[in-house]
Amino acid sequence: MSAGFAGPAGDAVERVWFSPDGVGLHALLREGEQWTSNDEGATWQPATEVGPSGPQPLAVAPEASNLRPGIVRNPYRSGVSYALSEHLYRSEDGGGEWVNLTQTGGHSVIGPWQTAVAISPLDPSLIVVANSMGLWKSYDEGVTWSSLNSNLPNFPEARFLPAAPGSQPALISARLGVAEIVRTHAGRLWKVTPHSGLPSGRIPTGDGRNGVLPRNLPPPGFEASRNLWEERQPDFSGLANCNGRGHCEAASITAVALGTRLWAGTSDGRIWVSADSGGSWYLARSDPDGGPVASLWADPALPFTALAISGDQILRTTDGGATWFDIGSNLPAANWRAIRGHTAAGSAYAAGPEGVYYSAVRLDVPGPAGPWQSIGSDLPGAGAADLELDASRGRLYALVPGFGVFWTRTPQVDTALRILSAADWTERPAAPGTLLTVVGASALSARAGGLPAPILDRTGMRTQLQLPYSISGQSVRLQLAESDGMRTVEMALQKVAPAIFVVAGEPLLLNAGTGTLVGWSRPASAGETILVLATGLGEVAPAWPAGLPSPERDPPGPVAQIAATLNGSPVEVLSTHLASGFTGMHVVEVEIPGDTNPGTALLAISADGQASNPVSVVVSR
Repeated sequence: MSAGFAGPAGDAVERVWFSPDGVGLHALLREGEQWTSNDEGATWQPATEVGPSGPQPLAVAPEASNLRPGIVRNPYRSGVSYALSEHLYRSEDGGGEWVNLTQTGGHSVIGPWQTAVAISPLDPSLIVVANSMGLWKSYDEGVTWSSLNSNLPNFPEARFLPAAPGSQPALISARLGVAEIVRTHAGRLWKVTPHSGLPSGRIPTGDGRNGVLPRNLPPPGFEASRNLWEERQPDFSGLANCNGRGHCEAASITAVALGTRLWAGTSDGRIWVSADSGGSWYLARSDPDGGPVASLWADPALPFTALAISGDQILRTTDGGATWFDIGSNLPAANWRAIRGHTAAGSAYAAGPEGVYYSAVRLDVPGPAGPWQSIGSDLPGAGAADLELDASRGRLYALVPGFGVFWTRTPQVDTALRILSAADWTERPAAPGTLLTVVGASALSARAGGLPAPILDRTGMRTQLQLPYSISGQSVRLQLAESDGMRTVEMALQKVAPAIFVVAGEPLLLNAGTGTLVGWSRPASAGETILVLATGLGEVAPAWPAGLPSPERDPPGPVAQIAATLNGSPVEVLSTHLASGFTGMHVVEVEIPGDTNPGTALLAISADGQASNPVSVVVSR
């Protein structure tokens, strides 16, 4: 919808044609795969015949003026021809005059660079067009269009972006840009946005005419690289010449991981580690015969723990890369593409042409891995190209070539004991009065620093509680009483640990005038006021007991100094107080400057200079 297409888009389709009897519709995809449909594109099956047939584009016709397209004549209607160029054109007088069938609002409603058109022998008004964005059907010779891409296994090649803790997964595609899951009033959808690190536009302006699609769209190393992500691009300048310690100028970065350290794998089998955000690097592994490093995962909390895929090996290190052990055990020998792990859950996940596999393995200490077992038996296609683990929600996402994105529950992660901020489901230091979500425990009661920590909700193996406002110090001991005993966790404690609430990837921002959620369907307007819902702002005045909803009149406010920024620039905070009728939730009233440009902007709040998680706010004029 945001791209202005007549329906869902896909990857490029090279050719399309009808069988002589008009029943079968055949498509030749970008990578040479061939699919057949016997219901005009509603469903698809792998093709049994080899090679395209049917009407072929003729030589360039002079009557097409300077368009230089390929011409396809309708064999069933005299004088009707179609011209294939950036747009699709039709002529009803043998090429004397041409009508643009796809241009609307300055772009093609079915995508640019048409490569083939198929005309049904059963109905000459039914045409199907192949182009750089998939397959498109028209029952009226191109007046109106619909997409055939929803069920065609032709999802564009993509990779997951490294995800911030608690955030929804996001994809990066050389052909589509960046796509992330957003929540709307109707449910969830993928929103595609441009990406500055990719070529401008979806198809380059070079010679894509005459049905020839460019083959060099992805940037170098894109197919296996994980080093492209918005606003978190690490500095690899110190790795360009390996700091004079090796000869890797010709090696490209094929995998990266960002934990407490930065890890980079290269096409010549080396793994480099940086403890200063890329300022300097040390060589952690060198195995030129082991094959390119296809994937890396680093523990976000343990600086010396990482997993890597090199060739057909699944490698683990627990000492910062000084030693590596192959934990592949019984995994089938294959070109594995992606590796993910979770230390607290003692689990590792691998994806490749054999599908998705799971192993129970200690990641923080040396030792053998448990047997690997397949967990992707219900995935379509032949394997998975990438993985992303949303540990906060216990979900594993798999990217299946051609078919798209699938997810499954990960009971191992879901039941591991974790103490998360209730706002954005990330692990962060606690603060007095903070709302916490305890995953992996069903607590009957809780104490923090020896004081009662009220239980607000308990569902399955998840417990929501509030820390007392009166706790202090640099750490706090959280005791959870369950039906089968007591569990104790030590947590780092700060005076403030601000966090903005995020639900299903969307921040809880309200229009101050109407009380409605601010989002893509209801953007904020420049010059108006929004309400930001947050927790972790520390002590309040006048004092208020934990676990008790805030009063309707004169609710307490935080003792800390509260500020806010929009795209890094300070914005005015009009008021801050506990949300009336709610427990442990603060309302920060922020004014959107009148000169804010339309689009998405990054909003963050801070308490005594401690910044919260940044969230996106949609702004309109």
